[in-house]
Amino acid sequence: MRHTLPPTVLTIFGITGNLSQRKLMPALYELERQKRLPEDFRIVAVFHGVPDVESVMQQTELQILRDHRDFDPDILASLRRFLVPVQMDSTNPDDFKTLRDCLKQLDEKVKHNRLFYLAIPPDIFTKVIQNLSSVGLNRPDLGVDVRVLVEKPFGNNLASSQELIKDLSKNFEERQVFRIDHYLAKETAQNILAFRFENPLVEGIWSRQFIDHIQITMAESIGIQGRVNFYEHMGALRDIIQNHLMQLVSLILMERPDSLSAHGIHKEKLRLLQSIERIKPQHVDEVAARGQYVGYRDEVAKEDTRTETFAALKLEVANTRWGGVPILLRTGKGLATTATEICVVFKDRLRAGSNDNLLVIRIQPNEGIFLKLLAKRPGFTDRLQPVNMNFLYQDSFSGTQPDSYQRVLIDAMRGDQSLFASSEEVTASWELLQPVLDAWMASDGSPELYEKGSWGPKAAEQLAANYGCVWFNPEPVADEEAAHPVSN
Repeated sequence: MRHTLPPTVLTIFGITGNLSQRKLMPALYELERQKRLPEDFRIVAVFHGVPDVESVMQQTELQILRDHRDFDPDILASLRRFLVPVQMDSTNPDDFKTLRDCLKQLDEKVKHNRLFYLAIPPDIFTKVIQNLSSVGLNRPDLGVDVRVLVEKPFGNNLASSQELIKDLSKNFEERQVFRIDHYLAKETAQNILAFRFENPLVEGIWSRQFIDHIQITMAESIGIQGRVNFYEHMGALRDIIQNHLMQLVSLILMERPDSLSAHGIHKEKLRLLQSIERIKPQHVDEVAARGQYVGYRDEVAKEDTRTETFAALKLEVANTRWGGVPILLRTGKGLATTATEICVVFKDRLRAGSNDNLLVIRIQPNEGIFLKLLAKRPGFTDRLQPVNMNFLYQDSFSGTQPDSYQRVLIDAMRGDQSLFASSEEVTASWELLQPVLDAWMASDGSPELYEKGSWGPKAAEQLAANYGCVWFNPEPVADEEAAHPVSN
């Protein structure tokens, strides 16, 4: 029996692209396997050239097998029946009349909610948004909702993000815009609020009185994987810290919301982001570090490139709960392993600078939470030894957990914006990071080189040491290939 969701038409711009083939179509396959898609469901697949539905389905099958999932040809055939191909140029306003007519035909028997998924390069987001509006596809009908799903990046600086927000707001209401940060849809990220607020033991020690500092690391062992044009225009700070890590910061540090509704959560996340101390241009070198792995310049064929493949940042929150607690962020490619972890280091009044008491929330891979404590070693000794108390999702919860894109799609069909970034949050994040971007662009210096397989430049270690901290490095991952997320 299918789960109850309203009749929906999902229009995918970029059906033959990397994101659709590697993430969206496999997620839809899995949702169909679980019978979670609506009874009345269609996928309008936008092809720029001659539609080749069979090629899309073949690529979906290959990706499912690459992901080591069980493959069932009957489920793929069922998913295939949902597909409605449309040939059009997404930048040509006249072609959107074809899309409008197609959607009207699908609504002849049953009215459908409409989801428009922009799995396309960000430089044509605005054009597609305007074209949808030009033929009235942005307007909800009686009892029918219209939503647009936008992948990151949300601009590449403060000014461009504000321009994108302005263009979106001209054509869609804020409640219609779903800005996707797939990290927020990961099970461990979703559990942060429940873990913090529903366990009195944790909630009682979640403040500067007991916590020395907090580290958030997103490491990848791979390089840029041939994405030269994208990465040369982005770099690590824009690609990861501005969205993924700043969203995790807000979940870890925000106050308890009045309710766990989308409005309540966004209100407290925004309040937290706005309470982070602004970085003054003259202090950027004290709170930020950047690096570039050896070999990157050869990959991009640009000897003088100053794009950072590693970025580290120290933040501080100016409120009564967190004032004085360093918040350390770092991300990089070509590092020793692949993992995303939040590490909360507790104060040790007897051993200053100790990392013996800490809590680690692992977002990916091997999702879970573990606590590191001290215990007396067995035998005739008073010596202490660190011990781990582990909780792994795969051990505690039976069944397959939905991946982040399954959750993104289901929440969009429900109209639940809890796990999507608001325009105000995006703006607040860019406002925080713009001084760092400006300082790096104005600097004559280059990112510090670091070897692949290391933990980044020496400057990052010094940054942590300046605030009495030592980085906690995630454990190596057994299956590196399975650990790598698809970033945009």
